[in-house]
Amino acid sequence: MLDGPGAGTLGPVCAARCVDAGGARRRARALAAASLAAALLHGAAPARADGVGWATAQAAELTRQAEARAAAGEADVALQRYLEAVRFDATYGPAYLGLGALYERAGDPREAERAYTVGLDHVSAFVEGHRARAALRSREGRREEAIADMEAAAALRGDDGELLQELAAAYVAAGALPAALGVARRLSALAARNGDRALAAAATTQARALSVLVGEADPVRAGGADRGPVRRALARYAAGPARGSAAARHREGR
Repeated sequence: MLDGPGAGTLGPVCAARCVDAGGARRRARALAAASLAAALLHGAAPARADGVGWATAQAAELTRQAEARAAAGEADVALQRYLEAVRFDATYGPAYLGLGALYERAGDPREAERAYTVGLDHVSAFVEGHRARAALRSREGRREEAIADMEAAAALRGDDGELLQELAAAYVAAGALPAALGVARRLSALAARNGDRALAAAATTQARALSVLVGEADPVRAGGADRGPVRRALARYAAGPARGSAAARHREGR
């Protein structure tokens, strides 16, 4: 984040079409950083009940304009529109998503991540902010951080089938098969409850495959009489940890 005035807001802002790499770029960064700092510190407190409709409507319109400008290749104008949107309503999530995407297209993932992070600081239950930051972190090979964001998103919206599929895929990619199995079973139950037969069948198939791979670490399969040596050992320890420790010391000749 910024040092000095504006700390805690987005860092230096760089428009995708800077005129040069010297003073003009530094001036553009300083101006945009100051604009966002002023927006968040002075004009962007959480909207009150008597002004939420108007402020959010202004932020939505500015965000729409920013998206149109970005699509037309006018990144510098789009940047200013997003900053204005945040100034009107600091809790308007789509503005942060658009700002982060703008930075990503400009090849500046660090500033994109900061945009998502500031959004998460200001927007309550910002599921899409977590998803956007997770996708960015995943592309950078920061798998554990990406999974943490996906888990946070799933905790906020546990009935989102698409989100659960993304989380299961992230677990599989990370080799966290027991966690992936739990999500697959959760997704299967959710799809069945919602009457989505195709998704339920796919999730059930994935859960069965993962259960085979997980083997004895699967808590559901381990619920029978013969739970295997690993689960039996864990059960004995859970029933009497002190006794288990004593037995371990005895086996080690202590």
